[in-house]
Amino acid sequence: MALSPTVQKILSYYESDNPGVKANLVRLFLQGRLKNSGRLLIFPVDQGFEHGPSRSFLTNPDAFDPHYHYKLACETDLSAYAAPLGALEAGASTFAGQIPTLLKLNSSTTLYSKNNPPNQAITASVKDALRLGCSGIGFTIYPGSDASLDMFEEIREIA
Repeated sequence: MALSPTVQKILSYYESDNPGVKANLVRLFLQGRLKNSGRLLIFPVDQGFEHGPSRSFLTNPDAFDPHYHYKLACETDLSAYAAPLGALEAGASTFAGQIPTLLKLNSSTTLYSKNNPPNQAITASVKDALRLGCSGIGFTIYPGSDASLDMFEEIREIA
């Protein structure tokens, strides 16, 4: 499939990046109902990790199935599925090649006291993303947090 002028323009901004990065961007842009439009529709599912599975999934018990979110992302023809390590590992083999994935490298926790600044725990690595065949990674940084500069340093160390 030829790339649309919009996708070509977006890729032109990544000329200094390596071909692997650009190939993964193309992979995302050519997936799903928005394919080749220059837009992406990514399904992020980390609520079960960050907020606890019961709080996140009790209203929809099907969501406790580790394949549920993969199936939903595939059936609704999305651009990619983004999740933490365990969720991606649970279906990576079964759904290999069916939808691009993004590995969330860090997550917060509901166990922090309200007096602590927003911060994240690193729960995965770039090596994990490569092992799982992910098209990319996600890493949350809270700008303005007392810990935000530490978060920037953490992503430099693991990238």
